[in-house]
Amino acid sequence: MFERVLVAVDDSVGGDHAFGVARAMVNRELGHELTVVHVARSVNGRMVLSPEERDLRERLAQTVSRLLGEGVKSRLETVTAFRGGPAFAIAEVAEQVDAEVIVVGTRAGEVASRLVRTAGRPVLTVPLPVACFAD
Repeated sequence: MFERVLVAVDDSVGGDHAFGVARAMVNRELGHELTVVHVARSVNGRMVLSPEERDLRERLAQTVSRLLGEGVKSRLETVTAFRGGPAFAIAEVAEQVDAEVIVVGTRAGEVASRLVRTAGRPVLTVPLPVACFAD
């Protein structure tokens, strides 16, 4: 259905789940593309990666490398939210890569909500798995 899928991820269960949904949407035989976006913090206009974010970025790079090895067109974009917050940064990358849909977890409800209102393209919000709420 969608040839160019963008998924925004962070270091959360919701981000992992959103990635899984986005990956399932991409078919290598049909030449679909997957862009993985992580929005890093910025301080004084410079990207600042905490140790956790560095680890996440490394894991994402390995995942994208594995996808490329499987023949899936994919790329990793790490961007900063200089203005407009994470939703604006995600929407900007979606525009640059001409993504047909943005997939995002709902952990950061404000980001997902803002994307729905401003991205100018379909946004698939992926709720946390029910297992996350089990006692």
